[in-house]
This record gives sequence, C-alpha cells and structure tokens, in this order.
Amino acid sequence: MLMKIFIFLLFTSLLSAQLGFSQTLRDFKKKTEENTKERTSMLDLLRADIKNYLEQDVVFVVNHFKVYGSYAWMEGTVQRKDGKEIVFTEDAYDCCHVEALFKKVNGSWILKENGAFSTDVWYVCIVSTYPEASRQIFSERILSSQENCTD
Repeated sequence: MLMKIFIFLLFTSLLSAQLGFSQTLRDFKKKTEENTKERTSMLDLLRADIKNYLEQDVVFVVNHFKVYGSYAWMEGTVQRKDGKEIVFTEDAYDCCHVEALFKKVNGSWILKENGAFSTDVWYVCIVSTYPEASRQIFSERILSSQENCTD
C-alpha cells in the first residue's frame, strides 16, 4: 500500500511539474540549450513560408519571442541568408519586419499567422481573435494596437 501511494505521489508530482512548465512564460528571443529545438522548428516554419513566397533563403534577427502554454508570438527582422538585399517583385512591401503567431497542436508547433513585410497593421485585434493566447506573449507595441477591439 505504501508503494502505491509513493508511485501515485511521484506520478502526480511529475505531471504537475510538466503542466507547470508548459504554463510558464518562456523567452525564446535568444537561442539557448533549453529552447533550441523548439525555437528552431518554429522559425523553420516561418522561414519556409517566406521562402515559398519570395523564393529566397532568409534568416531572422529576433527582437521579441515569447511562449506561454500553446501559443507563441515572434517579432523580428528578415534578412537574406546570403547577406544580399531582399528582392521584391512588387513595391507593395515594407521591408524587412516580420511578426508571427504560432500554436502548438498535438505536440507540434504550427504557424497560425504571419505578417512578413506587411504594409498594414495586420495584427490589430489579434488578442481578441485568439482569446486563448495569453496577453503575456505579446510585446507592448502589439498590445497598444488592441485598443479598439473587444476582448
């Protein structure tokens, strides 16, 4: 009986630790040993989306990247991997910013939305559009653009 109680307590404490970790605010701005796999896979999703659109290999300078629970928000600058200037086929781009919202689904991150090179403020009302995403992941700049939204 004592062994069953011990196993139960061990199991519940391990489960609680896992749940607690997944519900803490994590900063992915800098690549670390702890976040490298997750961070890289998320940025690879964004990188592939931009390459699919521009047909150019890119890298990111990350200015903001926060994760809480199953959502993450990233803001940064896009650069070509080879160091050359990004080439656009049209003039309707604002080089070279990017913002992206990620969601973890069935243990894997997916790219929900991104606004690479957008000329509008596409993220207006994103907090109310995704109410299950914690406000903690967004930068002050993004939160200040949410004033006329219902949430």
